[in-house]
Amino acid sequence: MRWKPMEYPFKPKSNRFLIPGQFWAIPLNSGKFACGRVIQIMPKGELGSTKCFLAGLMNWVGDKPPTSEDLAVCSTIKQGDVHIVTIHETGLDGMIQGFRPLEIDGIEPNIFSDFDNDYFLTRGYEFYRRTNEEEWKNYEHRTSWGSHFIKELAEHYFGVK
Repeated sequence: MRWKPMEYPFKPKSNRFLIPGQFWAIPLNSGKFACGRVIQIMPKGELGSTKCFLAGLMNWVGDKPPTSEDLAVCSTIKQGDVHIVTIHETGLDGMIQGFRPLEIDGIEPNIFSDFDNDYFLTRGYEFYRRTNEEEWKNYEHRTSWGSHFIKELAEHYFGVK
């Protein structure tokens, strides 16, 4: 089978065609738009590996859905695990709108604290390094977000006060 370039917008059924850097528009109650971004795909073999990914809420808000150019030099406000239905339920028409490489804006998965009989840190889903309890407490735990949480977070940061 020949590979063909991704066409946008599209509605993903799984994370198979998701690529870190893809983004979706999140309509806000104010009529403005926020932006969600694919940060990292859950590794194969993990529970939820075909439907889940690490998402980020971008520090961007606009009157129209975001474009790749709009996201230049933007960063993530928060990152968390989401299910593919997050895009379906919070995205404009439930679709991925486009792509902008994370690297050109210096975006990486956040460093999170984790615990499994020992204190360690991860960068997104990947092991980063072991640590001690004191340092471990300084990092956010990677959390699983409900399907509407990214929109609620966007409303908190960008909605009408």
